Amino acid sequence: MDQDALPSFFTRSACCRTLMPLAAALWLVGCAQLPDAPPKAELKSVDSYGASTLPLNAEVVWPTQQWWRSYGDSQLNTLIDEALANSPDMTIAAARLRSAEARGQQARSALLPQLSASATASQQRQSYNYLLPREMSPIGWKEYGQATLDLSWDLDFWGKNRASLAAATSVIEATRAEQYQAQLELSAAVAMAYANLAQYYAERDSVAEVVEARRKTAELFDKRYHNGMETRSALHIAQSRLAAAQGELQVLDERIQLTRYQLAELLGAGPDRGLAIKRPQINLHNVRGLPEQLPVNLLGRRPDIVAARLMAQAQDSQVSAHKAAFYPNINLSAFIGFQALGLDNLIESGSKFGNAGPAIWLPIFSGGRLRGELRGAMAEYDIAAARYNATVTHALQEVASAGLSQKALTTQIASAQTAATEASEAWRVVSKRYEGGLATYIDVLYAQDSVLECQRRLAIVQSRAFSVDVALQRALGGGYQQPQDEEAKGSDDV
Repeated sequence: MDQDALPSFFTRSACCRTLMPLAAALWLVGCAQLPDAPPKAELKSVDSYGASTLPLNAEVVWPTQQWWRSYGDSQLNTLIDEALANSPDMTIAAARLRSAEARGQQARSALLPQLSASATASQQRQSYNYLLPREMSPIGWKEYGQATLDLSWDLDFWGKNRASLAAATSVIEATRAEQYQAQLELSAAVAMAYANLAQYYAERDSVAEVVEARRKTAELFDKRYHNGMETRSALHIAQSRLAAAQGELQVLDERIQLTRYQLAELLGAGPDRGLAIKRPQINLHNVRGLPEQLPVNLLGRRPDIVAARLMAQAQDSQVSAHKAAFYPNINLSAFIGFQALGLDNLIESGSKFGNAGPAIWLPIFSGGRLRGELRGAMAEYDIAAARYNATVTHALQEVASAGLSQKALTTQIASAQTAATEASEAWRVVSKRYEGGLATYIDVLYAQDSVLECQRRLAIVQSRAFSVDVALQRALGGGYQQPQDEEAKGSDDV
């Protein structure tokens, strides 16, 4: 037999045959006892949520990933692209994903053998009154050298490291879904601010018409007052109404500028960037609704739901890892190298040395640490499961609210159009009566104000169609679709 060969038991199969009976005996007599587990929280199935009354439409398709391009506004496309490229929120989301991937790499390394090298060189003086008799001990200070190649391998019989890797993998996929959720939140925030900007411009157009009409009225009343045809109080009323409309116009100008600043912030830029944002030119071709089989498909279409489910899976794997910590841990370790007194002798054949063998760590008494860690992991799973259920509930509420608002908006627009038409007709009738001497000019002004106010409300309701559609695209997941392998895993849990 070669004296320099490794021991015959230093193979995985031989070591398993040698150690398994010993490990089984030790496990039976000495393992720490698992604590009683409380009832495990469940991820609710989608069927448990009442969503049968949602107005679904078989002709409606799910949003695409770049859903905002359907509005036909090149400026909006540029703003969202700029936000996704420069926003600190996206930098944070990308860094979180890299961090999760790094932790996954660490967890994966625990399943593999670890190999390292070390070398030391020193001056040593041995005691003359210790291990060797004085006449056999080296005299004085001697050079000592050692160089080794070290190997260790955790055999992971009970799956602790595999469970930790499964948890880390789920966290990676959850973080990837969270990154898409951050993209969705940011793009929806830009689009919603853009919708507000469009609404403020529409309101400003209506108020500007009111200001112009009231300016002409105030000028007319001023002439009539100086010609003795109107009272002073009537002139003050006309001037007051003009000032009120001008103040409202100033408020809208302020809102427009503040919204531009808000958009600049979402883009990760300074206030000056907002000054370059022009009036929106939205082209909302059609009003979308809710697609068929919404509750089931929503589970894989909303990145926040996918992320919440994956985080629950990760915590479940952590529970398995902490349970495995109650069982014996078996490691293989070995080193081989050179050791010599006198560095000149270090690489001589007689300077070889080494060690190889198994090590068993058996938890018998840890002061409650293992139980505490396991109970903590179980509680974290319950928290993650509750968060998943809450996320699904909130998602269904958002979808239902967006669908209801979109459906109600059609009726609101029709009502506002009817009101504007009736107000215009009333103004026409009052104007005829004034020409015939049957009504005062104040009556004409009130009728005119009613027309302008109805037109303003119509503009507001019509501009809301954009913001309601943005809310619906966000509620439907903004074109996200979970990977097929993750979808298959998730179908077993929900």
